[in-house]
Amino acid sequence: MWLLNPSPIVAAIIVDLIIGDPHGWPHQARFAGILSTVYERWLTRHFSRSVRSGLLFWFLVVGTIVAGYVIIHVICSLISPIASYVFDVFIIYQAIAARDLHRHAEMVLWPLVSGDLSTARKRLSYIVGRDTRDLDASEISRATIESVSESLVDGIVAPLFWAVIGGAAGALIYRTANTLDSMVGHRTPAYEKFGKPSARIDDLLNWAPARLCALMICSFRVPASWPKVQREAGAHASPNAGWPEAAMAYGLGVRLGGTNYYDGEAVEGPVFNASGRVAAISDIKNSLARIWWVVFAAGGVCFLLSFCGSLSRKDVRTQPGVSTPGIDQKMTRPESAEDIRSALRLTTRSSATTFYRPFRAGLFSVGYPGLKPPAESLRPFGTETAMLLPSSIVS
Repeated sequence: MWLLNPSPIVAAIIVDLIIGDPHGWPHQARFAGILSTVYERWLTRHFSRSVRSGLLFWFLVVGTIVAGYVIIHVICSLISPIASYVFDVFIIYQAIAARDLHRHAEMVLWPLVSGDLSTARKRLSYIVGRDTRDLDASEISRATIESVSESLVDGIVAPLFWAVIGGAAGALIYRTANTLDSMVGHRTPAYEKFGKPSARIDDLLNWAPARLCALMICSFRVPASWPKVQREAGAHASPNAGWPEAAMAYGLGVRLGGTNYYDGEAVEGPVFNASGRVAAISDIKNSLARIWWVVFAAGGVCFLLSFCGSLSRKDVRTQPGVSTPGIDQKMTRPESAEDIRSALRLTTRSSATTFYRPFRAGLFSVGYPGLKPPAESLRPFGTETAMLLPSSIVS
């Protein structure tokens, strides 16, 4: 039987599609960013910037966030089951960013359609780490599509994946870990060792979602390309970033990857679908359609899990000889030893059925990349943190 209730996930997806991420709202990624700054300053004052202190940093930030979640969830549970349910929906909703991902890509698309390359380059610089000032229309299109591809994982698929595994707490832990990778997961002298645990944990949490996302993209349009995606994704320096990019390249029939410039220095990356055509403006629109394909597919899976879970719970309650919690059972006075044993079995089974009741997702359950040349990924969508953080922490 499905223990976690997927209905908060479905509700969170709906909320995200309706309102996105309003500017100025409290956001879990922003809190994680503030905590990371405080803990990093404290740890580096007392300890050297080592892998061990970086690991301690990760557990301090994530532990504080999770402790805050548990405290608030318990308070909400004492107020009303509805309050705890709404709180879980809010946590999962903030962990995903489908509408914001679409909006950020459209902000590059609109001036590109009107021929305003200067504005398109400027807006593109908000969501990628590469140099954008000399890019032409096709390179702007390629960069936007690659950004959308990578953000499908950390903005949609991964938080939903961990929400299914661990409820609201799972989505919260993932979003916090992803934010920490954005903050300290860089290959610089200051963060090479200190940020390594955050970077590796983020890679681990994205491992399955990246491959699942690529499989979903290929399944919609070109399932025959899956072997090529598998082969080419492994050439990427990142263990995860190559999968959605390769899948998107074959899904759109375009060539992605190649040479990018960072601070004037050329960085050679793998090429996906080398025989594909050059990316065009229309391909950005097609890549945005994939966002909704992935969202609706993930939402559909969660809805089916929720529906099947409700049917399973109903079947348990209606089994002959199994009592339903909250309904008084009238038991006749036993007349023999066999009757006593039968009564005890019935009482034990009645008590055991309480464990079949699904607990609220997240209460007792658990669960951008920075620039890792030549890999690249976005600032995390779904929060204005990216606009507030210094450029040195952005991939």
